[in-house]
Amino acid sequence: MNSRGLMSVKLRIKNNRIYLDVYHNGRRKWEALNISLSDDKDTNREILRIAEICRAKREMQILTASWGVADPVGGSMSLYSYLEKLQKRAGTSAKQNITKSKKHLKNFPGGEVIQLKQITSAWVQKLHDYLKKDCGLKQSSSRTYEAEIRQAIRTAYKENLIPLDPTIGVKTIKPNEPNKIFLNMDEVRKLANAKIREQWEVIKRAFLFGCNTGLRVSDLIALEWGNIEREPLQVIIRQKKTESLVYIPLNDTAWNLINDNKAHNAKDKIFPCLTSGCHYAIFKKWEKAAGITKRIGWHTARHTFAVMSLENGVDIYTLSKLLGHRDIATTQVYAKATDKMKRAAVNALPELWVN
Repeated sequence: MNSRGLMSVKLRIKNNRIYLDVYHNGRRKWEALNISLSDDKDTNREILRIAEICRAKREMQILTASWGVADPVGGSMSLYSYLEKLQKRAGTSAKQNITKSKKHLKNFPGGEVIQLKQITSAWVQKLHDYLKKDCGLKQSSSRTYEAEIRQAIRTAYKENLIPLDPTIGVKTIKPNEPNKIFLNMDEVRKLANAKIREQWEVIKRAFLFGCNTGLRVSDLIALEWGNIEREPLQVIIRQKKTESLVYIPLNDTAWNLINDNKAHNAKDKIFPCLTSGCHYAIFKKWEKAAGITKRIGWHTARHTFAVMSLENGVDIYTLSKLLGHRDIATTQVYAKATDKMKRAAVNALPELWVN
């Protein structure tokens, strides 16, 4: 057996504090037991007995993990305590979601005390039904908290704390169907012709450019003249959100929005001074000036591009490539978007005369 296959867990005492000396996979580390010896021999005898139990349990954890066997010690931890453990190493937003997930788990009958090894698919199903129907949450909130709890269970499985993943086969709470606001061509024209303050022109041009390219605001901010290819005329950019490389042909409208007939360096921004801050007040005044009632935001431009492309005959696969979607299912939400598309489908049916 080579040195990387050796494993040992020993007790070490330093300055009356007891540690575990763990040697595993060629590495050694000390783990504090947070136990200290006293001046009384009888007390120390009991302390060392407890320390030996801890040493043996730690040794068992390492062995079971090495052999891919569920850890009987870790599996005895409650799901609630395990969530608290995961919370300590989570990011800020995840910490907040776990806090709320723990609250609803605590209110679920037996949720606070159930051990990891006791969780079954039937229990996961009951928790699913409770979060979906019985705890008075909005569907989006129920989905978020269920996802945190299920992720904790899956993590316990990956860490060999439980032998099987009980979440497999149990459906998750479905997300709400997104309400994607988009503009028709008449509304886009009204926005293009509306008079707004000169300092808002960069927002206006960037938004309209997004309506013709489908770029997110993060990509519009990052867009440089080096991203523009002249032959053929197109944008080549690696999207900030997905890191997908997309090639988007520029129509005459898009090109006229950015072409100022000046020489530019490759690193020059196409929309200088554009930021990702909240432009709600600007958009609201622009809507009023244009005489439209829809509440627009940066993503409205992307939705508008997607819907107008479909209405004008672009197939769903090509659109997914233009939008930089990795999964075509993400693009399919636009396919059920407009009455115009529904009307066109119905009108495409052959005419039938009944005598």
